[in-house]
Amino acid sequence: MSTPFTAPTAQQRLTTVCATMAAAIPMMTLVLWFVLGTHGLGELPASWPLLVVLAAAVSAYSFCELIGFRTPPLEYSSRPAAEVQTESWRRFTASTFTRFAVCESVFLISVALAFVADSFWVVLLGAVIALPLFFWEAWPGERNQRRFAAALESGGIPSYLTGRPQD
Repeated sequence: MSTPFTAPTAQQRLTTVCATMAAAIPMMTLVLWFVLGTHGLGELPASWPLLVVLAAAVSAYSFCELIGFRTPPLEYSSRPAAEVQTESWRRFTASTFTRFAVCESVFLISVALAFVADSFWVVLLGAVIALPLFFWEAWPGERNQRRFAAALESGGIPSYLTGRPQD
């Protein structure tokens, strides 16, 4: 007996895309190991590349916390709840991609600096900081859905982002 096909929800699709995008960071780190880690990890570079990566991480975190979850509130309309929910997910997805790009920029900056400093340590630091930053700020989990839903619902209109609309 076969089970009928059920289409994935917006959350499942977004989670799959985010997991795929997050997987690029460890994969690129592994590839860069073969480029920059020819003699093991090597020596620690001068402190300035590491400090630049840390400054980029602080900037990315600040951006995500202060601006990343802002959105205009939903406006009242006679649209069905399912349409409102679809718009909410569309806006949440766009915000998630923006926050992901900001978090990933920490890793990309570390890659560029690693070639300048000729050290794999810089890439490693960038990956170790960027992945948890991504999972905290951009992963489409309950915390981030609730934060974004609060912004959407600040005008008093339910977003249905964290639950199903009542039919």
